[in-house]
Amino acid sequence: GWFQDSVPLDWHKSEEFSGLVRMYRDLIHLRLNRFDSTRGLTGSGLNTFHQNQADNVLAYHRWHQGGPGDDVVVVVNLSHLAHENYKLGFPSPGTWRLRLNSDWNGYSRGFGNQACSDVVAGGAGGERRDESQEASAAPRDGFPASGTISIGPYSVLIFSQDK
Repeated sequence: GWFQDSVPLDWHKSEEFSGLVRMYRDLIHLRLNRFDSTRGLTGSGLNTFHQNQADNVLAYHRWHQGGPGDDVVVVVNLSHLAHENYKLGFPSPGTWRLRLNSDWNGYSRGFGNQACSDVVAGGAGGERRDESQEASAAPRDGFPASGTISIGPYSVLIFSQDK
């Protein structure tokens, strides 16, 4: 049935839906910065920097003080279609670690398990792994760096940089 916040959770189903319980636990750990890599999710900084109404994709930047280990990029696909080789801006060049992919089938066998990985964002003076990233190395979405992601339908990706 539909979720209703007036109806308490049936914790007897937590074993049957253990993957979803794990996803919520992972989201809570990220939100509380338990692994010291997503401090931005504890802060008040918020910038919705990418809104693609045609493809139903949006992305926002969260931060507390800014910088590696603090800046967080959240990408949301509100479409029934997956998007591969999707170009997106990032707050700084370098490696952006994938911290959560809500489409992972470890959360539910019914999820699509869209292949997604860390992103190496290039920019002015930024590092690039190879020439195939040349096109995505320009500033984008008001940020000095950009990279390419893949995202499954109706899913969320969370990225941050190591300190």
